[in-house]
Amino acid sequence: MILGIDASRSVSTIKKTGVELVSDELLKTISNQQSASSKQTIVYYTPQRIDWLPVENQRILRWPFKFFWTQIRLAWELISHPPEKMFFPVHAMPLLLITSYKLRVTSYFHIIHDIAFKKQPHLYSFRQKLILNLDLFLARKLCTKIFVPTEAVRQDLIQYTKINPKKIIVTPWGYKSINNKQKTANNKKKQILYIGRVEKKKNIENLIKGFEIFHATHPDYKLILAGKIDRRLKIYDLGFKNIEALGYINEKKKYELLRESATLLLVSKEEGFGFPLLEAFDFDLPVIASDIPVLREIGEDACFYADPDSPEDISDKLKKVITDEKLQAQLITAGQERLKQFDWQKTAEQILSEITG
Repeated sequence: MILGIDASRSVSTIKKTGVELVSDELLKTISNQQSASSKQTIVYYTPQRIDWLPVENQRILRWPFKFFWTQIRLAWELISHPPEKMFFPVHAMPLLLITSYKLRVTSYFHIIHDIAFKKQPHLYSFRQKLILNLDLFLARKLCTKIFVPTEAVRQDLIQYTKINPKKIIVTPWGYKSINNKQKTANNKKKQILYIGRVEKKKNIENLIKGFEIFHATHPDYKLILAGKIDRRLKIYDLGFKNIEALGYINEKKKYELLRESATLLLVSKEEGFGFPLLEAFDFDLPVIASDIPVLREIGEDACFYADPDSPEDISDKLKKVITDEKLQAQLITAGQERLKQFDWQKTAEQILSEITG
């Protein structure tokens, strides 16, 4: 059996955020498992060579343009030389595949990380909604199975789409712990850390407003926003200056911030998984998280939960965590235990079993 995998989002030229980093770890684990098994041949489709994948398993599809590699070049390859099975871990599926729908030559598998665009469409541009809705349409029409990272996302798909629930498989992401030497504790700085895209669906405005209320009684603290900034979100128009918006950061800088911050604050209104929670657990950082089903599912008792619609509650929870050392210790201990439940080996084994079974 030949299993094709779209590895295009793992090329080194991409500034990677959550879903791309998840895909990288998944493909690395699958690749390691493949080397120990000869049950199937895996072909990684990519526009350029990826150093950490086996050279002999990469199918490099050259493309002279900056855009449409997936929609045109990869689509043509899959139509003209179809593998028996094809897996899309991140990128949108090529629309042209619908032309081969009735041929049933290839079984398609896809990861859907979340469908926040269905639940809160006002937070997305017309172009974003068009692309995401087309991808959801293709997944519903073509895919044998669809993988989601949480039960909360599975329930969203059932509620907002016509996808057969039997197709939807929950496969929680794993986590690879950082080397202990990199986690050596420095003196903690009086800073609150947010990691993720700086955009409306992450509830950045309420996060900042909550911090502003907190800052009135704790003026020596600052807020760090680490992640790509949506140009439509004018964070400096909120009239508050004691924040640092760093934009996109590399992994080294992220680890530095995790080591030195006082707490992680993630009060999104929508998440597919909430990977920063696991990173904070790994660095013994207490977490204040949004009280939404998906973060409850990931964090369980290892987070202190706040109402994402209430800046006052966000502020109150910040004050509690910052001043209560006993609570900090409880959250850190619970985070260490919770982290043990997330294993890339198990994730990759489950996905490969569902695809090849």
